[in-house]
Amino acid sequence: MSERVDPVAHLRELADTAARSADVLAEQIRAATQMVRETVQGGGTLFFCGNGGSAADAQHIATEYVVRYMRTRRPLRAIALTTDTSLLTAAANDFSFDEVFSRQVEALGRPGDVAVAMTTSGASANVNAGLRKAREMGLRTVG
Repeated sequence: MSERVDPVAHLRELADTAARSADVLAEQIRAATQMVRETVQGGGTLFFCGNGGSAADAQHIATEYVVRYMRTRRPLRAIALTTDTSLLTAAANDFSFDEVFSRQVEALGRPGDVAVAMTTSGASANVNAGLRKAREMGLRTVG
């Protein structure tokens, strides 16, 4: 039998985790925010990648940059590397699934762009390969 979780307690736990993360990661969060700000102000592109739920998160945040977030403004250059099924399946078939993001970064990325890895484990071979390729090419990275 499954254990019931108190939704209010769970929400409080999430809030506590967010507060602790803000305290511990404050400088990294500010640095990442500045990187993104400089990239979009300079006309660069934000690339997002992840697997599973993180792929959905990557698509959602890329959409917010392109369409709008909180207010109407000019669209910003952002793309989720998880959305082109023909490209994903061809790269996985012809090379390996480990290369689905690095191939796209190599094709589309430019120095000064930012590659953002969305991952819960930090151990996804394809996400890490995408970040390595981004760094090799002079893109900045955020994990």
